Amino acid sequence: MKKILSFTDYYWPGYKAGGTIRAFMNQVDYLKNDFEFFIVTRDTDYTETNPYTEIIPDQWNTIAPNVNVFYVSAGNHKIGLFNRLLKERNYDVIYIHLLFGFWYSFLPLVLAKIIRHTKIIIASHGVLGQGALGVKPFRKKSFLFMMKIIRLYKGTHFHSVIGHETADILSHIGKKTRIVEARELPRKVSAPPVRKQKTKGKLTLVTVARISPEKNQLFALEILNHCKNHRISYDIIGPVYDEAYWNKCKNLIETLPENIQVTYRGSIPSEKILEELQGFDVMLLPTTGENFGHTILESFMAGCPVIISNRTPWKDLEKSGTGRDLPLETPSRFKEAIDYFAELGNEEFATVSGKAFSFAQAYVANPEMLAENINLFNS
Repeated sequence: MKKILSFTDYYWPGYKAGGTIRAFMNQVDYLKNDFEFFIVTRDTDYTETNPYTEIIPDQWNTIAPNVNVFYVSAGNHKIGLFNRLLKERNYDVIYIHLLFGFWYSFLPLVLAKIIRHTKIIIASHGVLGQGALGVKPFRKKSFLFMMKIIRLYKGTHFHSVIGHETADILSHIGKKTRIVEARELPRKVSAPPVRKQKTKGKLTLVTVARISPEKNQLFALEILNHCKNHRISYDIIGPVYDEAYWNKCKNLIETLPENIQVTYRGSIPSEKILEELQGFDVMLLPTTGENFGHTILESFMAGCPVIISNRTPWKDLEKSGTGRDLPLETPSRFKEAIDYFAELGNEEFATVSGKAFSFAQAYVANPEMLAENINLFNS
């Protein structure tokens, strides 16, 4: 059985890092019978300073068959430790998550190159997309320029989940970059959702994402400011990544019309998201870019249609009856979509909800995705 050594800033029992951590956890869940995983990560969750209580730091924890995690404590981030972890076994693959970070991205790559590991895979998780690069662009583009100069990515493989991410990698890393495409694996779910009643003229909306410019919650609130014909509740779930941006959101919330009720819920554990989504009518996510969008798929699994931007892999949603994917350049279309779903009565909405769940089931049942992920480590 091949041994995979992976470096990632956050892993179970963390959940606040959103789609990146969920993508890797799902992948491990599907592949743990085919590969043995050794995962190096922090002993704290995203935005937190208190360590996890469920683990033992600074040693290997076996959390599932063939899944071992080394939780590095805050005071033990040392080059010598990471070098030792890379050398203590004959690993078949070094699997590094993300690009912009020292301890779990840049350093493992440098050390793996020095040790001359032959198979290094980097999962960029969409950070090379236009929306993601638009946040702190000078720092990120300067880093990518430096990496090109020192040719540190030479000989590595990049994991892309879809065609447009492949194009981003080729554009920013280099046209000769070796890329393996493997779609992200969804959460394992089989039970149909339990839906609540939908009332005509009312709508419950939800966004599940970290609060940051690329997730575009401020845009969503600006749209709601023009929705005056229906009673709408909007819950925002996720950690605050950008305080200044969140302050802008809060200022706008104070001025919304009386028919709009906004509630900030903070973060919730990832294993509870599906259950939470079943209590809402529609997911609203006008993101500036996603390479996958796990909360979008989980919305479908919960029988919850979506109103999203057209900057994700999820396309032609109106045709499939599962929602809307709309250009951010035409905000009026988002308002029209919200009004459309608000007007639906219970029977009409039940049809849309059923289509969303059926769409998710068909996606999850696709055996090609599992084969692609196995090939990622075997090719």
